[in-house]
Amino acid sequence: MKTHIALQAAVVTMLVAKRPALAQLPIDWQLKSDGSIYIDMALRADAALVPQVAAELARAMRGAREHSYELRQDDGTVTRTFQVEGKPSGVSVEFLACQRGLPLDEAAVPESGGGA
Repeated sequence: MKTHIALQAAVVTMLVAKRPALAQLPIDWQLKSDGSIYIDMALRADAALVPQVAAELARAMRGAREHSYELRQDDGTVTRTFQVEGKPSGVSVEFLACQRGLPLDEAAVPESGGGA
């Protein structure tokens, strides 16, 4: 377990060193007992920052997989989900966050409700 924590801390330090903006963004770094790192938006963080967090993480992790999805909700708004996954230094790192309640004019969602 202690080996996981040291490696996880080193990976977090490396990602922040590569993209210093990550230190200023409202995110929580969660070091999991299985050795992975889960990144989440801080409680009460501005959801408008979700795309910036996803972009900074993708740039920090070479070869990261990025996905974004847009889903039309019954109330006529759109939920946009961002996911970034990578394995810097062999440590699994994942970010998953949503922007909810976006007006249709802020999102490019086809009539079928498909994703980007």
